Amino acid sequence: MLLSRKSCVILVFLSLLGLATAFNCDGEPSSNEGKLRKKLFCYNYDKTERPIKNFSAAVNVTMNVHDERKSILTVFVWLSISWQDEYLTWDRMEYGIDKLIVESSEIWTPTIIPFNNYKSTEDACSNHRCEVNQLGMVLCVPPCQYEAFCASNTANWPFDTQNCSMSLGTWVEDVEKIEINERTKITTYYIDVPHSKWKMVAANAKKLQYDNDTYPTVEYTFLLERHIAIYGAILTPGFIMALLNMGILWMSCVSSERLYILCGTCLGHFSYLEYLYWRVPYHGVAVPKLLIFFRDSLLINVAILTFTIMLRHMRLSTGNSSNVFDKLASKAASTNVGSILLQSERVGNVNKEENDNHSEPNADGDTVNLVVEAAEVKIDEKHNTNYTKQVLVATFLDRILFVCCLFSYILMLFNVLPSEF
Repeated sequence: MLLSRKSCVILVFLSLLGLATAFNCDGEPSSNEGKLRKKLFCYNYDKTERPIKNFSAAVNVTMNVHDERKSILTVFVWLSISWQDEYLTWDRMEYGIDKLIVESSEIWTPTIIPFNNYKSTEDACSNHRCEVNQLGMVLCVPPCQYEAFCASNTANWPFDTQNCSMSLGTWVEDVEKIEINERTKITTYYIDVPHSKWKMVAANAKKLQYDNDTYPTVEYTFLLERHIAIYGAILTPGFIMALLNMGILWMSCVSSERLYILCGTCLGHFSYLEYLYWRVPYHGVAVPKLLIFFRDSLLINVAILTFTIMLRHMRLSTGNSSNVFDKLASKAASTNVGSILLQSERVGNVNKEENDNHSEPNADGDTVNLVVEAAEVKIDEKHNTNYTKQVLVATFLDRILFVCCLFSYILMLFNVLPSEF
């Protein structure tokens, strides 16, 4: 009950306030401002007609947008509209008043609406007051909210931009009745609260002239740029997994740790792609290049995993390796750079330590010289030679795969760079 009483009091107060703002033409005002208002609005002034005495001429309306806050699709602006009303003029010496503040509902105002607004245009601008000077110049600055569509190219995400356009014009009067003059510059100085995701780069206005369009239209464009500071932290795990793909090729192919790391990065790529899927925008036509980059990185990871399993099988097998790869690996290992990259000396030392069967310690710790047949020694030496070649060939193929992956990642990085760079 208490709530309903308060509501009634508020409604009554608003009703009295509305009656107070309306002008009474029956009474005789005592102040100069009241006499001026009665002269302007109580004698033959029709707010439904254009404020011009020569009906064959057009009313010049100047529009300017002062942007206050910009979101992706929502624009909160102060729409500045000015024109000359030939019926609202007076002699300053007679009344001693330079200007009047009147309600927009009491005078004629141009019907300016957005042509491509996302929502209804009825309540786009709130009720406002206008300023009228002694020469009949009327200035109205209503706060308006428009929701327009933005054209974006998500291929460069998160380095993408959005180009938002908003067309304002008169829907009732054509160019023969109203002529709109736009200001080419839009004020963005008063944007005190920046948006968390977007930064306004530019804002422009231009008047549209179409041969088959008789309605005056002004198009406002806003260029937005995404803040990319936070995306540095978001993209870091993905690039770390790409670096792991490159570094894992320098581990031994028979190492179990190499398989474990490759399986872990493979699962990490899947999880990271799913995470990026929920981060990227959906309103673009093109697929973000970063998604393609990490998809290709996943394919490289799977290729390295498959190649590692094949090399492990080749290293652990007792058969002879391919003669072509034997010759290429031996020729590469004979050079100074090749011996460093292939680590041929380390391969020989490890093989010698692992396959030294000429002496074995007994249970007491004494060295026992084993007597072996000459045929067995030759077979053992041949086996060691084949094993060394297999290790060298496997390392050689690892280095070839490293070079191929390196060039692939370089090309992928160039593709990720925004097209503007």
